Amino acid sequence: MPTQAATKLLTTLLAFALTACASGPSQSAPRRLLLAYDGPTAAVPLEQRPRLVLRAVNLPDYLDRRELVRRSGAAEVVLDQNAHWAERPGKAITRWVTLALAAQRPDYAVESYTTADGRPPDALLSLTLESFEPGADGMVRLRGSWTFAPNAKVATRSGRFDADQVTANGSAEASVTALQQTLAVAVKALAKQLPEAAFA
Repeated sequence: MPTQAATKLLTTLLAFALTACASGPSQSAPRRLLLAYDGPTAAVPLEQRPRLVLRAVNLPDYLDRRELVRRSGAAEVVLDQNAHWAERPGKAITRWVTLALAAQRPDYAVESYTTADGRPPDALLSLTLESFEPGADGMVRLRGSWTFAPNAKVATRSGRFDADQVTANGSAEASVTALQQTLAVAVKALAKQLPEAAFA
């Protein structure tokens, strides 16, 4: 019967469409990028040291997001939908800088956000990053500033740090590696400019 033939044809076409959808390309989940610190770590102290607390590193809103940000022009950025940070960049960078600075300045007990025992810190360090996204030319340009305040008082020292690093290629992983390298340069310069703990 014509009706049966039409029903059979529609059933065949529907099955074919479902098979095509199932076998077609599917969008994979974005890669999760981790800003891991793998440098030297601070030795266990034998005596109590002045406590230096690093406040949360301040980032522009357009950078402190899950997607990896790339600069495509002088006043334009694009988001990499295929590469996401495993955690907020501000949190990851704060931890990274704390670990690196603690290793380079053993005269301080460097901590993040606040002291572990809740007591007032002996000095506060504030960092602001203005940019660190890879540019269209493949260069990561880290720009930022810092202030140091002993005994949580008015800042007595401040400075800037600039570090450039070309990425090995255009991949997201290469951009993360370049960011680690620029952070290492910035922290090394910062560690040299901070006052001795005895005079904080």
